[in-house]
Amino acid sequence: MKYLLLALLIFMSLPANADDQVKEGRTCRIVFPERPKGAPKTVYLFDGKKNQQVFLPSMNFSKVISLPEGELTIMMAVKEVDQGNLPKGVPTLKIPEDLQDFYILLVADHENEKLPLRMVLLNTDGGKLLPGKTLWCNLTNHKISANLGKIKMEVEPNGKTVSSKPISKSGHYRADLFYQPEAKGEARVITEQKWWFDANSRHLGIIVSSTGKLPKTFYYRDFR
Repeated sequence: MKYLLLALLIFMSLPANADDQVKEGRTCRIVFPERPKGAPKTVYLFDGKKNQQVFLPSMNFSKVISLPEGELTIMMAVKEVDQGNLPKGVPTLKIPEDLQDFYILLVADHENEKLPLRMVLLNTDGGKLLPGKTLWCNLTNHKISANLGKIKMEVEPNGKTVSSKPISKSGHYRADLFYQPEAKGEARVITEQKWWFDANSRHLGIIVSSTGKLPKTFYYRDFR
């Protein structure tokens, strides 16, 4: 388990293509930590006017996606969406008019027969996630805590929090993560190892339940 997690962290730390970093205006990226059975690797995002084909990597961010300004309701479908014949039952997500900086987290939705996914908006607008900081999303019923370099982090069950820089500049740091089952009793170790910190990147930490004993941790770096 320890070495599998380390491999995931290394892979997800790889930079995206340089072409993905130069888009301006309103942009977002999709993060898809766990691909449910039957979920496609490629989808179409429809913003009300046009379709964009998006590849959904399970261990990294999607490409940077440009979206039009204003209030939007975006749709996700396996085929291009026809504006004159909008599909029913596909995943949708409302984007507020003034929101410029965000991610879209994909989670399983097995009740959706059209596409077994649900889109979750991660709002990072207004300087919520500056370079060096990490947005933690706890998708479990456990309380998560961590000793990350010089700082401590706690996130409630099914909650979110932003942690500060674990160290002052880029380098390796000690990352010890723990979970408190159902937020009760003593905390148990998830992992104790060294992680790489990039002071110029923003980070996402996604914690999900697993069929094994320990929750899974996915850690992403965004160079935008």
